[in-house]
Amino acid sequence: MPVPSAAHASLAGDGAGLPRVPAAFTPTPRVQELLGGLPSVVVLRAPRGFGKSSTVAHWLRRTDLPDHDVVWVTVPPRPISRAELWAAVHLAMVRAGFDDPGAEGWDRVVRGARAGRRRLVLVIDGLDQVGDREVDEELVTLGQTHQELHLALLMRARRPVETLARVALDTVVLRREDLVLESGQVADLARAIGRPVSAAEARRLTDGLGGWAGLVRAALLTSEPGPDGVLALEMASLADYLRLVLQDGAMTAAAPAVTALAVPDHVTPELAGRLAGAGALAGAVSRAREAGLLPEHGGDGPDAVAYPAIVRELLLRILREDEPDRYRMLNRVTMEHCLRAGEPLAALTHAVRTQDPRAVVAVLESAWPQLLAHPEPVREALTLVPAELLAASARGRVARDHILPAEVPRSFRLALVSGLRHGDYVPGADAAPAPGPGPVRAPGPGPGAHAGPDDDHVHQHLLLLGATRLLEADVVRAAHAFTDAGLCAQASGDRSATAQAHGGLALSLAFLGHPDAARRYLGELPGPDAPGLAQVAARVVPALLALDGLDPHTADLELDLPADLAGLEATSLYVRAGRALHAGGSEEMLGRLERFHRGPAGGSALAENLVVAALVDLYLATDQADRARSLLGSVPAAVADRSVWLRAARARVALYAGDHELALELGGRSAEMAALRPRAALGLSLVRAVAAHRAGHQLVAMEALELATSLALSSGNVRAFVLVPRDDLEAVAAAVPAARALLVRPELAASPPLPAPHRAVRLSRSELRVLGELASGRPVTHVARRLYVSESTIKTQVRSIYRKLGVHSRADALSRARSLGILAPDAPE
Repeated sequence: MPVPSAAHASLAGDGAGLPRVPAAFTPTPRVQELLGGLPSVVVLRAPRGFGKSSTVAHWLRRTDLPDHDVVWVTVPPRPISRAELWAAVHLAMVRAGFDDPGAEGWDRVVRGARAGRRRLVLVIDGLDQVGDREVDEELVTLGQTHQELHLALLMRARRPVETLARVALDTVVLRREDLVLESGQVADLARAIGRPVSAAEARRLTDGLGGWAGLVRAALLTSEPGPDGVLALEMASLADYLRLVLQDGAMTAAAPAVTALAVPDHVTPELAGRLAGAGALAGAVSRAREAGLLPEHGGDGPDAVAYPAIVRELLLRILREDEPDRYRMLNRVTMEHCLRAGEPLAALTHAVRTQDPRAVVAVLESAWPQLLAHPEPVREALTLVPAELLAASARGRVARDHILPAEVPRSFRLALVSGLRHGDYVPGADAAPAPGPGPVRAPGPGPGAHAGPDDDHVHQHLLLLGATRLLEADVVRAAHAFTDAGLCAQASGDRSATAQAHGGLALSLAFLGHPDAARRYLGELPGPDAPGLAQVAARVVPALLALDGLDPHTADLELDLPADLAGLEATSLYVRAGRALHAGGSEEMLGRLERFHRGPAGGSALAENLVVAALVDLYLATDQADRARSLLGSVPAAVADRSVWLRAARARVALYAGDHELALELGGRSAEMAALRPRAALGLSLVRAVAAHRAGHQLVAMEALELATSLALSSGNVRAFVLVPRDDLEAVAAAVPAARALLVRPELAASPPLPAPHRAVRLSRSELRVLGELASGRPVTHVARRLYVSESTIKTQVRSIYRKLGVHSRADALSRARSLGILAPDAPE
């Protein structure tokens, strides 16, 4: 019968009985703290791949330890008996040059070590494979009896020796949490093996792999950085490593449950039972924890199933590649659970993973209202569904024509630019032919008409889609959905739905900047007392268009909206804020807007866009530019970049802070958005004109003002001209006759509501350092000491700072610097 292998001077490692240590191996800080000497017993309990052997081999190579010899016994990866273990130990002792303890006894062996003034370290790597637990007590007794004998016991599962040795001997116990790599160690390891990574990438690997040393090393050795510097992980190699873990010993039986529990994002007791079998959860969690797949501490319930992100990806990959049918079945079970639990987006994700288009359609049909707020994942899912399957239902056809395309149809864009007159736009005119019924359009005779029992509901699905798009601030797509909804509702004779569609369309057109089309659809509404979208449009659109023309308008803007449309109150508040900006009452309006912004109705994208844009103007008007900048800074960059309202607000703040280059950059897309979004293009082009003039780019300024003038004359929106400095406009308009004629209109003669923008301020590096010190409140004497310059030098720089900022005191300098963004709004007073 084969016995465990013995490493010794002539067989392996460095010639001292120690196995090799991987290149660039560094023990964790906890190991370095606990293994500073040579304790009687060292117990290492951790799963495979956490560096137990390397940790001990590295420790025993330390030159500051007492002189010692090492006998290393590696237990094979199979269960062995107590007798086999001791036979292997005795053989290893003889091969290492010691007397056979089985024949001569351990006393003689230890006396020999004592005579040479050396210690003897016996390492047993894989003690958990020994079935007889009496070995644990025998090992502790051996350590108690012989002071010169030291034990290092490596195992994957808990054994009695861990407790027995703690009681009887000087013992160090190292568990998995002591061997887990931290992000700093991962970064050091990456540099040492020639694959340096950023601190953020090191954290991603650490968190995603649970600090699992073996997986981290494999990831670094097999992956290459992508163009963005992020490691492109070689998932196939990492999955192969994890397969070995799942096929290892007792883990084999639990592997199906372990992989099944990786399928859902969150595990409930009911779902765990359906995925892994009744009563399997606790055992699967325990085995997964022993294998290193789950954190060391935690219960055995569903909350304990929280695989590190990359580990979970690997488990799913293994399941998908090795058991594809089971993978699809488990995702279908999870999909059904998520639908019952009211988690439609998760249900859609699992429907896609079933690779069954009918499952995707089933989720779409079951959770249509909730999924409309998530167009990107829905669009991605729809790409898997054949056209004929989508054409089989009203929701499917709406999804095909309004969600699946990345852009609105060209025919609609052309009709919108032309004023969206009746008859100019035919739904589906530029759609690619597809099997089954044609694109969404008004039912009736002729090719492309609807077919199916649920056609009467098409306009209702489109209305819901339009309202969702509007609340998500995707106003062009909202206008498209409302247009099709109106055509379908008219064809079916539903006058109420037609009014709602025309109300939503009028509102969308007004905010896009197409006033003539907005007025035309507004004229088809039953009146201001109509419910829902029709009510909002009937009250807000006339007031908005009057505000654009600087025409005092006192119509009632109070709205009575259902909960699902509460976010549309922001349209009324936006108009009220515009009135307050020109007529006074900015402070009172600020409070109302801030309360709405913090409330539940302020959570929609439309509300965020409109309210933040209005707040920025009011903050600028009340000399609170620092608050405007702070508010915009709180908006995620990805959201701000997509929003034309927030882009215009950022451009205005940049202009008034004297950052002309940023204002120019933000206004750079005004020409390309002029056709579809003339309102946003008008505001941006005026900011761009002023910023270009102040930066000395006169040709750019003239082109921007020409565009703004053309948009103002076609839309009647002259208000945008009073929100930028008139002196700059007049200077540029000297070379733009149409603009010069526009500026002499009586309605543009009123005092501008916003203060004059600051001129660009350029502080030197040393002045910026001094300004930062002034913000801390330190006196000039202390500032000079901290910066290692003379007090007179600091005073000279302070005078220069005051001159450039146009102030005469420290408090005013700090206030002005915050408003200009030179100091952070939360810098110390």
